[in-house]
Amino acid sequence: MSAIRGLAHRPQNVPTVLLQGRVSPETRLEVRAAAAASGVSIAYYLEALVAQLVAEQGCLPLVASPREKAEELPIPAA
Repeated sequence: MSAIRGLAHRPQNVPTVLLQGRVSPETRLEVRAAAAASGVSIAYYLEALVAQLVAEQGCLPLVASPREKAEELPIPAA
């Protein structure tokens, strides 16, 4: 059952697992707004978004690392 009255929720007895991560405050506001506009919980919104991306592309897209890779220095063979 959804923690917020009136939001859509999963059918009972559907297995779920915990997924946690930290995001910027701006990202959180965007996700909360999109979920609210959709009339669903944040968890359900994220799950539906992932399912939509997988359905459209066959997998989740890769993203760039937040850190630049260090330049690899040439090492002569011993």
